[in-house]
Amino acid sequence: MTLVPELQIGLWTGWWFSAAFGLINLIMVAVYPKGFYRRLFRFPQFTSLKERIVSMSSVFLFGRGLIIYSVFVPLRLDTVWFLVGTTVFVSGLVVHTAAMINFAVTPPDRPVIKGVYRFSRHPMQVIAIVMWLGVGIATASWIIVVVCCLQVFLSYRFLIAQERFCLEKYGEKYREYMEKTPRYFLVLKRESG
Repeated sequence: MTLVPELQIGLWTGWWFSAAFGLINLIMVAVYPKGFYRRLFRFPQFTSLKERIVSMSSVFLFGRGLIIYSVFVPLRLDTVWFLVGTTVFVSGLVVHTAAMINFAVTPPDRPVIKGVYRFSRHPMQVIAIVMWLGVGIATASWIIVVVCCLQVFLSYRFLIAQERFCLEKYGEKYREYMEKTPRYFLVLKRESG
C-alpha cells in the first residue's frame, strides 16, 4: 500500500466500485416508491451545532469525498489486495442492498426491525464503512482505509441523532428494539443511548 497513490483517470481505477454502488442505489430508488427515497435520505434533527457540524462533516467526507476520491485511485489488479478488497466490497454491497430492501418494504409508520436490522440498528451505515474499507484494500490506498476508520468515530453523532428521531417517531416499539439490538453489530455490542 502506498500512502498517496498517483491518481489517474482511466478504465482501471476505483470508479468501478463507485459505479456499482451508485447503480444499486439508482435501481433501488427506481424500483421502490418515491417515499422510500425521501425516507432514506432524510437527515434527522440535530440538537446542537457541534452535532450538526460533526454529522455533516461525516456525510461529506465519507459519503461524497471518499466516493469521488476512489474514482481516481488506480486498481492493483495483479495483487492479493485487489482480490481480498473486491470480495469485501461485493459481500458488503450484497448486505447493504438487503438492508435497503428491508428499509424499503417496511411501512413508514413502523420501525425497520427485520432482516439485517435484527443484527444492527444502522446496518446501511456500518456496512458502507465495510464496503469502502474493501475499496481501500482493493486499491491499496491507505487514505481510503484511514477515512473508513475515522468514519467509525465521525458517524457516531449522526447515528445518535437518527436514534433520537426514531424514538420520537416510533416510541416504545423502537425503545424495545434498541434494548435487544446493538447499534453496530454483535461484535461491537454497545448499550443503547
